[in-house]
Amino acid sequence: MTIQRVRFIASPPARKRFIVALMLMGLVASSSACRLVDGDKGISDTTADQEVAKVAGWTRIATTEKYLVVANVLPGEVMFTTAEADAQNPTEGELIIRGIGNPVGDHVRHVEAHIYDRTTGLPRSDVTTSILLLNRTTGEREIVAATLMQDINTGALDIHYGNNIAVRSNSDLRLIVTVDGEEVTLDGHLD
Repeated sequence: MTIQRVRFIASPPARKRFIVALMLMGLVASSSACRLVDGDKGISDTTADQEVAKVAGWTRIATTEKYLVVANVLPGEVMFTTAEADAQNPTEGELIIRGIGNPVGDHVRHVEAHIYDRTTGLPRSDVTTSILLLNRTTGEREIVAATLMQDINTGALDIHYGNNIAVRSNSDLRLIVTVDGEEVTLDGHLD
């Protein structure tokens, strides 16, 4: 296993914006996990174990020459158009900026890729992105529609590409994310 050291070339303000964006992503991801704990019950009973399985996912980070890619496989997210968000005033979910969102359902996961410029540290919403999901356990290959979106609450700091897609549990997954012709491969296991 080779560990690649990443040199981040950016001005101090750009580095600060980048670090804040990563911290916000961590807070958003951890807020889902916090919903699992119910008072003093903890998460030790069977029902709670099933709830853990529903929200468990993974995050991986990789770099290309120009981009930092933070990929997540998370529980399915309700995705709203601007008109739907204005009418419904949702308190959680994703706001579609460009593209079409797939619905949430059984075995649906939200597969997303956050793209950051390695020079400035800023999120990119103007790149051509594709996401391919390979289930290495079953051999299935699925193209994930690279819809541009952002978290309803976090806003523009959480801009990313991805969509909801059915994914079998207990699988070894590989995401191949291509950004303006530069490709990264990210592997993880989904319980």
